[in-house]
Amino acid sequence: MQQKIVITGGLGYVGTELCKLYSGESRYKKIIVLDNRFVSERVKQLREWGIDFHQVSILDKDNLEKHLFDADVVIHLAGVTDVAYVKTQSDPEKDRLITQTAIDGTLNVINSVNQNCKIIFPSTHVVYEGFEDTKLNISETEPACPVLTYAIGKVQSEKDLQDSNLNYVILRLASVYGYSTDTMRLGIMPNLFSKTASMDGTIKLFSGGVQVKSLVPLQDVVRCMKFMAENENIKREIFHLSQETATVKQVAEICKEINPKLNIVETEDEIPNLGYTISNKKLLETGFKFRYSLKESINEMITKWSKKNINPALEYIDRGGKEFIDSRGKILNYELTEPINLIGYIESKKGTVRANHYHPIQEQKCLLIKGQYISVIKDLSVSDAKIETRLINEGDIAIIKPNVAHAMIFTEDSIFLNLVRGEREHENYGVTHTMPYILVTEDLKNTFLSIYKKTCRGCGNKHFERVISLGESPLANNLKNSETEICEMFPLEMNYCSKCHNCQLSVAIPSEKMFDNYLYVSSTTSTFRKHFEDAAHQYINEYNLNENSFVIDIGSNDGVGLVPFKEKNIKVLGIEPAKNISKMSNDVGIETINSYFNLTVADDIIKTYGKADIVTASNVFAHADNLSEIAQAALKIVKDDGLFIIDETNKIAGFII
Repeated sequence: MQQKIVITGGLGYVGTELCKLYSGESRYKKIIVLDNRFVSERVKQLREWGIDFHQVSILDKDNLEKHLFDADVVIHLAGVTDVAYVKTQSDPEKDRLITQTAIDGTLNVINSVNQNCKIIFPSTHVVYEGFEDTKLNISETEPACPVLTYAIGKVQSEKDLQDSNLNYVILRLASVYGYSTDTMRLGIMPNLFSKTASMDGTIKLFSGGVQVKSLVPLQDVVRCMKFMAENENIKREIFHLSQETATVKQVAEICKEINPKLNIVETEDEIPNLGYTISNKKLLETGFKFRYSLKESINEMITKWSKKNINPALEYIDRGGKEFIDSRGKILNYELTEPINLIGYIESKKGTVRANHYHPIQEQKCLLIKGQYISVIKDLSVSDAKIETRLINEGDIAIIKPNVAHAMIFTEDSIFLNLVRGEREHENYGVTHTMPYILVTEDLKNTFLSIYKKTCRGCGNKHFERVISLGESPLANNLKNSETEICEMFPLEMNYCSKCHNCQLSVAIPSEKMFDNYLYVSSTTSTFRKHFEDAAHQYINEYNLNENSFVIDIGSNDGVGLVPFKEKNIKVLGIEPAKNISKMSNDVGIETINSYFNLTVADDIIKTYGKADIVTASNVFAHADNLSEIAQAALKIVKDDGLFIIDETNKIAGFII
């Protein structure tokens, strides 16, 4: 038969984390949670784990007995936890409820279970709050001296268990601290200090914070409860459950170390005593081991509650963190900003489009596990928003803000996981989650597939960082002939490659569109003409060029960069892809080849003209797509002791070969 474990008060601070521990055993153990509250999301989670839930008060003896009479283990957490810490906070009505719930409720549990049931009962270290003098490392044999109603009730329940014939384990808990996902006790000092630190606040230390406290992490508390429930050799025992001792000031200093913005003020206010601590020696002798630390727990709370630097981008990429690589492969971890309840597994064929919609109330999260796609987005909160694009590669999780239309153009057969919080329908649209918005048409899809640059022009890297997006723009100098003429538009976006530090446009406009009938003539600007004259005179003087020298200019335009060399009777040759511009150059006596520069053209030049002393390329690499081939071809046509000069935006870089 299945072992039956009942957790009373299972929706509380401790119960929430205890249920997580037992969630992995609910398929072969019968786990039942009883609580007088009903917390929607918590109950849903319990059901999904296979843990049964009943809304039952421990004061309802008849109903309680229905669930406890055949239990093998009862972990009795139910009770009033919103209690007074000092006498001045006491309230007669609340004290009555505390007493009734603690004493009568526990007696109901004791009287409802069978003789073979084991009860795990959390008591408290404040049963020793009545000491006038400071006592350290108090053992379990020390007589209790409770003062406040909460501690008095715990002591009475301990006696009731001891007077019964049942198997029990009593755990006197130190101050339980730590992060819980569903509910928090913020009155506990480490939790309160962590909350204050997360808000850059001020902690006041009465008497300088010299009081000593026994502390125990929440996660180790629930681990110890489960440990005691499973250990058949431990019966009718009391243990002090405390991991470490710290002064109030030490806890505050840990918070300050994690968040230096925290302000700590020491006051001269008096304190009743220096505190007391309990010993965990007896507990450790059972073989139980603690796994969590005060600093780790405080760091977790402060980190989770502190202000986040929200990424302002409409869409951004997370490539995972905490990378682990060994001989088997690689593991990446992704931390999401909100919980998910649905995962869509989606296959997409090369050349297809998905999405073309937006999400009004949540982020879109797509983890690409195979393939590649072009992401296209538009901010719907701005009336004239521009379209932005980026490339998504395997291992990227693309996170898109709410009310941002987006579409996915698949450049390869792809598989991605859609991580959803909320409802979702197979028809692609839901009631509140997904709304249609046609962002990418068939024509735009085909354009992007033909021009989008999927690798770095410098090193071939697939991963880019966005520098700026200016939306769609017409080609340079491509002025309209009339107001009604439709301009062909292309994305004007700059991406940065962190691998080789190259910056490049996101698209590669077809060369014939850019240069077959190029409209820009370099000689138009007097400043530009002077720049080339000064540069030519510098090269002639520094490298002793004469009538026997040979200079080649790649992307020579109308020959403006070669004119000063020709005037010195130096042999020149231009290479210009624009037919109209190369004709202008030849017409003024600058011999020019009308062609795009590549390795084939380089071979033809060597056969016909020989190698050059100097090869120049002015504002060429900024306009070209095949950077590597241009560089290889340039190095091929220059002499072994020659010079290849790259002049981008009038900034000259020379390479002596």
